[in-house]
Amino acid sequence: MLIIGDSHIPRRAKEIPLPILDKINQSTEDQQFDYTFFTGDLIKYQEFLDFLSSKTKNNVFVVMGNMDYYSGNRDAPIYQQLAIKIGKDNKKDLVLGLTHGSQIKERGNHSQLEQLAQEKRYDILISGHSHQEEIVLRPSGILLLNPGSVTGAWSFIASQIPAFIILTIDSESKTLEVTLYQLDKKSSQIKSKVAHFRYADDKIEIES
Repeated sequence: MLIIGDSHIPRRAKEIPLPILDKINQSTEDQQFDYTFFTGDLIKYQEFLDFLSSKTKNNVFVVMGNMDYYSGNRDAPIYQQLAIKIGKDNKKDLVLGLTHGSQIKERGNHSQLEQLAQEKRYDILISGHSHQEEIVLRPSGILLLNPGSVTGAWSFIASQIPAFIILTIDSESKTLEVTLYQLDKKSSQIKSKVAHFRYADDKIEIES
């Protein structure tokens, strides 16, 4: 699954960095993403959504960002979710939730995001808005994923590093692999960080 967003084109960025596009193309050479989650603030760049759709086998889930409300797609929902069957012995699906995150005050606050996920009964909450890429496992067993900004667009706490996430879920072993890809602007090289988790007893934990 591809997790990406906050392009802010053409307001805060002019285009998607070429190394990012190359990495997405490389990642889908053998097979497309099953799903894509776009965290909002696309603004006016439908071509990018069309590109992501061409790389995605099933749904491209999109939510409305706060800047989309004023300048972009006001028709996108505030929340999207996907339930995945995981494991033969689990009665409960693994639920992924998607929202932009602009309803969180202060921006990107982990406790508030965790509370939102609990209210919505999400096991994984995907959000954007902060432009600060993060992989955070909360004590409750809720996984918070923020892909940052795909263009490295400015915000109040932005890393300003173009980034995205690929999430791989093995439904049989109930394991999750989260890979964060970041563009090193000086070298124009894509660097990656990988985290491993497992789903057990209706919550996510670090894979030992």
